[in-house]
Amino acid sequence: MKNNKYIISGQYETYLDGDGRQIIDLSGGFGFQVPSVIEAVSRQADIMGLSNRVLMSEPLLALCRRLAELLPAPLVSSYVCSSGDEAFEGALKLCKGLKPKGNTIVFIQGGDYGSLTYGRCLNATQGDLGVQGFLGFKRAAIRHLADLDTVDWSDCFAVCHSSTRTDANGRLQLLEPALIEQLHARAAQASAPVIAVDTQSCLGSLGSLFGFQRYRPVPDIVVLGGPLGGSAIPIGTYTCSEHMAWQVYGRSSPAKHGSTTAGNPMACVAALAALDYVQTHDSPWQCQENGQYLAQTLASFGAVAVGAWVSLPLTDDLQPAMLCEALYQQGVYVSAPRGRELILRCPISARPEHIQRAAHIIKETLSHVLTQAA
Repeated sequence: MKNNKYIISGQYETYLDGDGRQIIDLSGGFGFQVPSVIEAVSRQADIMGLSNRVLMSEPLLALCRRLAELLPAPLVSSYVCSSGDEAFEGALKLCKGLKPKGNTIVFIQGGDYGSLTYGRCLNATQGDLGVQGFLGFKRAAIRHLADLDTVDWSDCFAVCHSSTRTDANGRLQLLEPALIEQLHARAAQASAPVIAVDTQSCLGSLGSLFGFQRYRPVPDIVVLGGPLGGSAIPIGTYTCSEHMAWQVYGRSSPAKHGSTTAGNPMACVAALAALDYVQTHDSPWQCQENGQYLAQTLASFGAVAVGAWVSLPLTDDLQPAMLCEALYQQGVYVSAPRGRELILRCPISARPEHIQRAAHIIKETLSHVLTQAA
């Protein structure tokens, strides 16, 4: 095997690859093998590991209570799934239960809606027409305020947005506050629930515990995932008001609305430990600091920080694949860009000294590659 770019082991923001190299990971997430999370999961594994979805457990109840305490009112009823993508699908199912005759999903284009059926349709520029036709729903993509006037709100059963979006060039942006506020206002007039998809930006990445807190309106449903499992066990949740839950689910247990082992004790313990970590270490503040350092170090290249995520424009003569490979050879992993912007995502548990090292590696590598290109 010539390509040894796979992970042997890791901790926080750094992992060991197949060639024994230490690689600083800038693809986001919680971080690798954070000791306090792994220790909590290991202790739970000794007591009870997996359980099926009809069995309640103390960790499941504790996680639902914890989320009710942390999320703003009236978000108190949580449904635990096996991933954030699955939770998003569950949230849409909830919306459909509230407005069964509606067929349109309104969404802010450029957000990250996951990789399952509905998510694929909303992520794609033109939608996945085959899947969309099978599911039998319509898309209404929102780019600007004026687009809100083109929607048939009477047919809308769900409104979706994440906390950031990427434009046509792949540049990472926060959403315009005015757009979010008007989106919520129109949805309220149409009695269409608003889903904040916070699967990638929860637990501090954008400088707040939950990404949607960057904006004033409180969504009707919040979807969490990604970092929530502390990079130990996948988990996702969707949370709504008690009134909304009662309308669709009645007295049915939250444990009954996911896949077979959703809400198992180990996954819930992982989420609780991850929440403990970010609150103890003030991760939202540290994420902000890491992102600012990266952006300041790379300011001469046009870098802009959005919390712990940094958008770095690439010149037209620079090949993204070549740059990513050059960075990897120097010990920094970044995800391949979708357009002409490289997105650097500091993991939530990233230690400042390693982010500082990565920043200087990126600066030196960029300077070298641009000099060669010239």
